[in-house]
Amino acid sequence: MSDALETIGLISELVTWATLAPGLVLLLVAWLARAAGVKWRSAEGVAFDDGVRSGVRWFDNEHGFLEAVLAPGETLPAATGSDVLVYYDSHDPTRWRTAEPSKPGEVPLLLGKILTSVGVLSLLAGFLVMIL
Repeated sequence: MSDALETIGLISELVTWATLAPGLVLLLVAWLARAAGVKWRSAEGVAFDDGVRSGVRWFDNEHGFLEAVLAPGETLPAATGSDVLVYYDSHDPTRWRTAEPSKPGEVPLLLGKILTSVGVLSLLAGFLVMIL
């Protein structure tokens, strides 16, 4: 029985080192990506079309009234005069979109959570084997 416990202890230690350290590094990478990434804000805008150009206008407390003009040939999924939810970069309001942007660092965050969870479970299993 002690040979089996020693083997389980060795395997759990290897799994702990192989998953916990990379998991924590990936969590740090995800946190840095979120901290350094674009800070998207949202606002209710109004679609416009003045015959020459079309786009969205909205108000921001920091920048005032903002306007985003579509490139020729592009169309908004909303009719002129209707409300449109606009996402824009808080530091550069000329960067905007109508689709919700993905958060930076989603993949490293997910992998970091998985690896860290496996590492913690393996660490607990190793402690349990040491007690027995």
